[in-house]
Amino acid sequence: MSSQQNKQKDVVNKQMTFALNPKPDNNITGPIKLNKANSYDLSHVKSEPLQKATNQVSKSNIGIIQDIEQQNKNIESKSLKKQNKIKYIATRSIAGLKAYTKALKENQDSLFYKLEINKQTDKNLFLLADGHGEYGDKVSQYAIQKLSDCINDMLVSMDTQSKSVEQLNSNIITCFQKIESNLVNLSNIDIANSGTTMNLVLTFENYLISANIGDTRTFYFQRSDKADQLGPATLRIKQLSIQHTPEKALESKRILEQGGKIEQDTQGFQKTGPLKVKSKKQDIKGVTITRSFGDTLAKQVGIISEPEIHTFQILQEGFLILATGSILDMIDIIDICRILTPITPPNSQAALDQAAGQIIEEARKKAKPQPDIQDDYSLILVYIEMDFA
Repeated sequence: MSSQQNKQKDVVNKQMTFALNPKPDNNITGPIKLNKANSYDLSHVKSEPLQKATNQVSKSNIGIIQDIEQQNKNIESKSLKKQNKIKYIATRSIAGLKAYTKALKENQDSLFYKLEINKQTDKNLFLLADGHGEYGDKVSQYAIQKLSDCINDMLVSMDTQSKSVEQLNSNIITCFQKIESNLVNLSNIDIANSGTTMNLVLTFENYLISANIGDTRTFYFQRSDKADQLGPATLRIKQLSIQHTPEKALESKRILEQGGKIEQDTQGFQKTGPLKVKSKKQDIKGVTITRSFGDTLAKQVGIISEPEIHTFQILQEGFLILATGSILDMIDIIDICRILTPITPPNSQAALDQAAGQIIEEARKKAKPQPDIQDDYSLILVYIEMDFA
């Protein structure tokens, strides 16, 4: 790691860490010291149901089977007291390079997390936005600010009501719609050819709720203690988001039906670079994603801001990661497993910080031979552990 990166400062707040338009090579991660005041206990988790005995039962062993069933009920009851808590959080946001140069570009990514919303330990919010276009930094900042406010207000208003995952999902979609509507009406940000992706993760009871637009991605690496060739503790990967790009059949179908076209840029007489969404009727710069906030010109040819939502029940401790496409386009998800497996579970904040930095550095090194891919690199890495109450 360079001396410049070693000088990066940590920024940590007990309840909230907010990074809007971080400076180049700005490390905004920091230690979370665990004590009674700020240990982040999530709510109860129910273990997987035990299988019932299928053997034939004689009168002589009815009592034994009944005792076993009672033991199973006791085990299940005990598991209901099992809580998950956010133990460590590491964040990184590093500016990319200007195309074909070594000069740092303006970082257009924005990061946010808030813990214990409304003083409820099971409600924690994580947001990662990747801006693009001339004013992408302003769009990502605005979207993060307003979306975090909307989710916070939604959870506070629901505090006295019965809550369900379905209700939260519906309200999250409403918040996305509100942000898009407000962006269109802004006069101080030109969003004709500028926009942002958005990845949202909300912890609620024993669920992870993921909502995303664009190519920024979310994964949960759930710990498994079954030994295999990787070692005594392994990780099972659960993908919590879908990339919205022209390569996806359903996404491209919508674009083409609404008058758009999908093609690469042309340099000289050759097609080059990723597929982009463009218009058949007017000259627009084109975007490499099919869902975003902003991008009003591209919205005329099928770009939308409606998120896809996925829910995942946490049954075991593990790593939550939100990462920009610039990272996961460079390194495989298996590479991230290779980095995280040796520190499962992490024994310190420093261990998680080092893993986050290693993920970023490996992505940047692999991007160097590709001068046209010099995007910003940002991630949020969280370790969620399980405890008995």
